[in-house]
Amino acid sequence: MRIAGTVCRSLFTVHCSLFTVFLAASAAALGPHELLVLANANSTSSVAVARDYLRLRQVPECNLVLLDLPPAAWAAPYEVSTNQFTALIWEPAQRAIRERGLEDHILAWAYSIDMPVRVRTDPLVSITGLTFVRNRLPSKDDITRGLYASSLFGGPDSPEFRGFPPQSLDNQRAWLGSDMPLPAMLLGFDGSHGNTQAEIEDCLRRGRDSDGTAPTGTVYLITNADIRTQCRLWQFPSVVRELRERGIAATITNSLPAGGPPIVGVLHGLADIDLAGERTFAPGCMAEHLTSFGAVFETGGQTKLTAWIRAGATASAGTITEPFAIWSKFPHARYFFYAAMGCTVMESFYQSVKCPLQLLPVGEPLAAPWRPAACLTLRGLPEGPLRAPATVSATVQNDAGYLFNRTLFLLDGRTLQPVGKPASVTLTPVGLTAGQHTLRAVAYAVGALRQQAFAEATFTVEVQP
Repeated sequence: MRIAGTVCRSLFTVHCSLFTVFLAASAAALGPHELLVLANANSTSSVAVARDYLRLRQVPECNLVLLDLPPAAWAAPYEVSTNQFTALIWEPAQRAIRERGLEDHILAWAYSIDMPVRVRTDPLVSITGLTFVRNRLPSKDDITRGLYASSLFGGPDSPEFRGFPPQSLDNQRAWLGSDMPLPAMLLGFDGSHGNTQAEIEDCLRRGRDSDGTAPTGTVYLITNADIRTQCRLWQFPSVVRELRERGIAATITNSLPAGGPPIVGVLHGLADIDLAGERTFAPGCMAEHLTSFGAVFETGGQTKLTAWIRAGATASAGTITEPFAIWSKFPHARYFFYAAMGCTVMESFYQSVKCPLQLLPVGEPLAAPWRPAACLTLRGLPEGPLRAPATVSATVQNDAGYLFNRTLFLLDGRTLQPVGKPASVTLTPVGLTAGQHTLRAVAYAVGALRQQAFAEATFTVEVQP
């Protein structure tokens, strides 16, 4: 038997005569079992990055979908038609979800490298934007003018409104039902003006390592006379107050300093950003500049979002076509409040972007620098092969005062026992194939932002006589 959870502050290893036990766990809002990872089957680099990410974040193997993409789909200008998106990406992914029994718990998608970044529509939308609306485009006017209003957006959309408290994606799906959008991100981009594979892998590791670190440093909200800054300026004062209430340094300034304390986050507003100089980006940092062509990689001019990743940020975003200076198409400054409350990068992005259809978020989706620490322990599996029914219990310990009162059990990535009050499940070898199996327990805490902790146990079943 092998027990494991996500890597967190401490890792305990116990050596026994018949097995090795690894006890480690972490609390999160969006969990690894809720993320579908999509890779380009015709790119060895795409598959390698995807598989590395599965190991890094302990995403179940059955959550990986390999797509058969022709070379033209992931070469400049890195775009597909709506029909290609449907046939090559949307339908194969949906089919895999159904066939593998993942419908009840997949909440978001992560695209690996060597993928298209936009879809040829009128107007253009990002691959993540079309994924978000579940392959059903709103009107041309709503996209162009930024009038589409995401049901996940937490506000505020004016200086008079404070905004809603954060929520985790599972709670949002509970009340939205079939109207729930599908948040998505790219793990990285390695084409023209992109990052190297090594830079992308470093970014993903930084994201993993940021979990629960509560980084010290400063959030910089940059202002100047450029319209790119002015259209978001109204957001800054209230967010600075919210962050300072939580003990996080935040400042409104006219430049990004070189040197000084670590950079926890950046909202900039220039087309070209000078990132030279000695700057330290804190683990989990999101840095972004509102400009026209931050994710138009096939052309030069204007700093690309990938420059932030190269400099040390864990996540960034840019538009795939001219967005005009419409604030609703870009991250709201309240992104940093959602992150500070314990949301993942993915959840923080989609609660802070009102119209995400032309935006391309890139980076480590599960990074959560302010997530609370919690450890889940599994007990009850036999030390050897499973030969008779065994009751496995899940126990959570945490120092943040959360009440974990719901537990989900997954067997080989499929739901074995749905979310409910029992913190135990009975395994029986009857009906299981011979060989190795993986049991995952996920405990959920009470609240609108439903933190979670998980652990895995790997066991074997012998050939039945």
